[in-house]
Amino acid sequence: MNYYIVTKEVFNTLNKENITFMRKSMNDAHRLIVTTDTVSERIRKFQNINTCSNYTFTNHSDWTGSGDGIDVDDLETNTYISEVDD
Repeated sequence: MNYYIVTKEVFNTLNKENITFMRKSMNDAHRLIVTTDTVSERIRKFQNINTCSNYTFTNHSDWTGSGDGIDVDDLETNTYISEVDD
């Protein structure tokens, strides 16, 4: 799996069938994604699931707004459903 932060515009061009997780940033400008695809137009790439999760805890105000980050379990088990994305 690959772990990225991409812009909203780049996200809209990606194959949603290959995305297993997506979280919108608090300002709706970026998307944190887990995908099987390689994305060259990205803001940030994470080496693994742990560094991705750790980043969200350090930068929680960008991703959760609650003082917490996104747990590894959430990245692994939450399923992205494109039909409910607006």
